Amino acid sequence: MPMPDGSRTRDIVLVVDDNPDTLGFLTEALEAGGAMVLVATGGEQALAIVERITPDVVLMDAVMPGMDGFETCRRLKRHAATADVPIIFMTGLSETEHIVEGLSAGGVDYVTKPIVLDELTARIRVHLANARRERSARVALDTAGRFLLATDATGRIAWASRQAARLIAEVTPSEAGEVMLPET
Repeated sequence: MPMPDGSRTRDIVLVVDDNPDTLGFLTEALEAGGAMVLVATGGEQALAIVERITPDVVLMDAVMPGMDGFETCRRLKRHAATADVPIIFMTGLSETEHIVEGLSAGGVDYVTKPIVLDELTARIRVHLANARRERSARVALDTAGRFLLATDATGRIAWASRQAARLIAEVTPSEAGEVMLPET
């Protein structure tokens, strides 16, 4: 993000992994690349961190004691502040079922260990750029005051501009607080 003096702010990367060697390796490499690195050794700690600071991207191990990475990802995606933050899984699990579970949980990418640093940093750059474009488009729609929404096949709202969400919430709030379109 450009600052008034033309410089850029540092990207904030949250690395969630219970392996100290992986944490050290990634922290050193990402900081050398100009990122600010936040570290969590488990899912609960990651959730506590994002209550205070919203990262630009999350690197998530799938296998951790306590709450695994898949559940941590699902919970991060439920928080408004982190719903749009790209989560890249990095794990030793390489079977298709695990990759599908990671992507179904809300991950945008899946990298297997051992980590190839150049590949991981390239993926981070791509996902950061995509997230920034998406955020910019959403802000533009909100600024324009448009009432737009998209639904999934069941009629659940998958996305809505701020104005559309407010209008629908006023008209049809559900018991769980979710907004559902009337059945046709």
